[in-house]
Amino acid sequence: MSDSRQQEQVGMVDHEPLSDSPYVNFLGVDIEELKKGQPVYRMTFREQHVGNPLIKTFHGGILASFAEIVASLHVQSELQLNEEPDCTSMTFDYLRPAFAGTLRAEPMTVRAGKRFIVIAVDVYLEQKLVSRGRFIYTVRR
Repeated sequence: MSDSRQQEQVGMVDHEPLSDSPYVNFLGVDIEELKKGQPVYRMTFREQHVGNPLIKTFHGGILASFAEIVASLHVQSELQLNEEPDCTSMTFDYLRPAFAGTLRAEPMTVRAGKRFIVIAVDVYLEQKLVSRGRFIYTVRR
């Protein structure tokens, strides 16, 4: 079965930046389409993601990287920008341990002004919020 046909069957969305980035491929970030047409981003635990091997949690840097990638993809697709804007500020809060499993990230545009774009990304494990990030982008002129 072809790759595109497999993606179609499981609700995957073909998104070019995901296939071109070695780091995104290392993380294993996937995009699935929700009923309302909004993408939901997922990342399943791998041994390379481990932060604390005793309790099998995601490393904090992996969580922050996942959220930053989601924010970047969201800014490009939602605002239909030709070039990726520069992320000039990032705030990331770790709210509870992210145990091994599949994470879900939900991005939201907080504000899209002429010079700055603010994106919030909530990261969930099952139904529990494990972290929240805020990313500020500068629009290139």
